[in-house]
Amino acid sequence: MKYEINICPAPDLFDKYYEKNCIVIMVDAIRASATICTALHYGVSEIVAEACKDKALSMREFGYMTAGERNGIKLDEFDFGNSPLSFQDENLKGKKLAFSTTNGTRAIEIAAKQNPDKLVIGSFINFSALFDWLENQNKNVLILCSGWKGTINIEDLLFAGKLASKLIKTSNYFFEKDAVSIAMNLYSMAKDDFFNFVMMSSPRLNSKLQMLENDIRYCLSMDITKKIPIYIDGKIVPLEN
Repeated sequence: MKYEINICPAPDLFDKYYEKNCIVIMVDAIRASATICTALHYGVSEIVAEACKDKALSMREFGYMTAGERNGIKLDEFDFGNSPLSFQDENLKGKKLAFSTTNGTRAIEIAAKQNPDKLVIGSFINFSALFDWLENQNKNVLILCSGWKGTINIEDLLFAGKLASKLIKTSNYFFEKDAVSIAMNLYSMAKDDFFNFVMMSSPRLNSKLQMLENDIRYCLSMDITKKIPIYIDGKIVPLEN
């Protein structure tokens, strides 16, 4: 039996792509996905994703650290921003985190409302671990790109194109939607140098290069962690393989 792979290029289109009983992979390639993966890699025990910053801040009452950003800038009242590099800290082991970002946490909330078979977080930094896990799930797959404020972005489509290309090569998956073909073609143009391709193609990220270069390079790096974040009962926790 073959399984379908599909790509939703932006959260506002989710209802047009989602079908029941599929695995949803949310990707916010720069930076929320990598931040979530890194936090779990360094021992954070659970993450609550809140699109509303006030809800995220209120989790302090229950012993949560807080991380929040809007438009790429750390919000002053939060403990952390959305830089994955700030979570490379062994002292975070066992801590809980409430997280609110411009795009990624909103995408997670949109997907979670549909109660997919599984909702996991994908990133370049956990790519191979995610791919290996998906090969054994025997389910249709929908990659949800978090995009930028409801519109598409290039980095999420690159991730989606890379993952779709590799899954289809296994001969266990097929696709019927143009979004998959578009993403795979984009990946085929960029695969030799993600960073420079993204910088040449994204005025949004290029304008923030001086501030975010280290984060961007990290987020476009492959296989830094084997952690696969999964959404269970309102919390993001490490998948137990």
